[in-house]
Amino acid sequence: MVEEMKISDDEKPYDLPQGWEWVRLGDVGEDFKYGYTDSAKENGDCKFLRITDIQDNQVNWDTVPYCDINLDKMQNYLLKKDDIVVARTGATTGKSFIIDKDELAVFASYLIRLRFICVLSKYTWYFMNANIYWNQITEVSSGIAQPGVNATKLSELLFPLPPLPEQQEIVARIEA
Repeated sequence: MVEEMKISDDEKPYDLPQGWEWVRLGDVGEDFKYGYTDSAKENGDCKFLRITDIQDNQVNWDTVPYCDINLDKMQNYLLKKDDIVVARTGATTGKSFIIDKDELAVFASYLIRLRFICVLSKYTWYFMNANIYWNQITEVSSGIAQPGVNATKLSELLFPLPPLPEQQEIVARIEA
């Protein structure tokens, strides 16, 4: 385990199984990025995923609107399979969705895109549906008239990191 990924003992909410580590979510991510700002259109250069397009953990890509974006900018905002997008404001603050297929789409500015390097996206997404995640989201977004979370706050969340084979087993059992 990389030294900078460790969490001090007084920050750990509880003990983890042997081989697991408490890390910060940002320590296992490679790219936490805010979305593109534009207006949704009936036609355009590519699909434009917004918070409102995510309903009941699903996206109907046939109804997602479009936006205009030049090719250079598009590369910065393109969604890939296994990216996770998180709502950063309002009543849906913290709500997440894992991109389950490649689609020529960019994500809107009220979403934050997360990409991971040493953790399965599916394991991370299941974590983002657990009480430990929601308790932290509630804590970091409270005290504000309009609840919100930013990329920095997301990257600082405590995250229980098991070895890769255990991540795979956890995902397999959840999906069974």
